[in-house]
Amino acid sequence: MNFYRLIILLALSMFVLGCDENGDGLPKEVEQAAANKELLARFYSDVFVSWDRALVDKMLSPSFRSHDWPDDSRTGPNGFWDFYDRVLSAFPDTRYVVDDLIAEGDKVVVHWRLLATQQGEFYGMAPTGEPISLQGIAIYRVEDGKLMERWVVYDLHGLIEQVKAASSG
Repeated sequence: MNFYRLIILLALSMFVLGCDENGDGLPKEVEQAAANKELLARFYSDVFVSWDRALVDKMLSPSFRSHDWPDDSRTGPNGFWDFYDRVLSAFPDTRYVVDDLIAEGDKVVVHWRLLATQQGEFYGMAPTGEPISLQGIAIYRVEDGKLMERWVVYDLHGLIEQVKAASSG
């Protein structure tokens, strides 16, 4: 009798955990969060380092929106390149380093550092040729393997102070 109770308890616990059809014992939400985390890790390593335009087209939804961009910004890959082409014109060696990736459900949080050298005009400030570092946190929402939207908080004041100090020094 105890054997049957154990089987029933095991079956109920698998049902409650939401195990997938593969029977690997992981809840679907955990598997999805891991896949989303992997997607963002690849995005940061292949896009925000090598600036692979074709990969942006594959990974971003046509309706992708970054909530830190102006309201009238275009969406999708076009909006992405509108923004980052301006960044890359001032900081052509821009690269991101990921310090932390945290995923749950359809959201992935990325704690990042941007490293670059100012070689073009930035917010009206002449190129300094000096390196800069910018820290931030982005929260992405993923749907069907595509980046749909993101929210970003970064230390723009700190960046402007670095550029000002380099240009006056």
